[in-house]
Amino acid sequence: MSVKNCPSAPEPGTVKIRPAIYLPPNMSKPTPSPAGNEHIQEEALTVARSIQKPGQTKEQTRLIAQGIAKGIEQYKRQQSAKSRERDRLRKRLQKEKQTAQDSAQTGHTEADTGYSAPARSVLIFSGATFLTMSVFHIARLLSGWDVSINGWFFPSWASLLAVLGLGTLAAWAFVTARRLY
Repeated sequence: MSVKNCPSAPEPGTVKIRPAIYLPPNMSKPTPSPAGNEHIQEEALTVARSIQKPGQTKEQTRLIAQGIAKGIEQYKRQQSAKSRERDRLRKRLQKEKQTAQDSAQTGHTEADTGYSAPARSVLIFSGATFLTMSVFHIARLLSGWDVSINGWFFPSWASLLAVLGLGTLAAWAFVTARRLY
């Protein structure tokens, strides 16, 4: 692009001077000082005058005061951001505490209600299946049926163990499904 086609190019023979502005990496545009921050500017000018070197011009002191004012404003913005973050954390912890209190009152925890309806259905179905199998083993024990697979006979005490195991699994499935509402 040539200087002739550039709309912001100065006229030939003139020099266009723009002030150099330092932009921190997290800022895309310089932020002007708000007009309501006269107190900050006065405080910055006081600090700049207190550290003024011999032979320093008023313009240099004014520029130093501007830098100090920007530093104060940046510090205040950072403190405000930290304060907002602390407030968010405090509110989140308060909400978690309230949720814990509510769950303690109802007897349900957040983990209990975190499952979907299909999970509850699966627990009820598996509990019913385990209960049915346990009932069949009880019927085998009471009626004296013999069970053999490929010529190998299962003893009655194996059905007793199956009743205990399957009954425990059925009870666990039903209790867990009940906790899920």
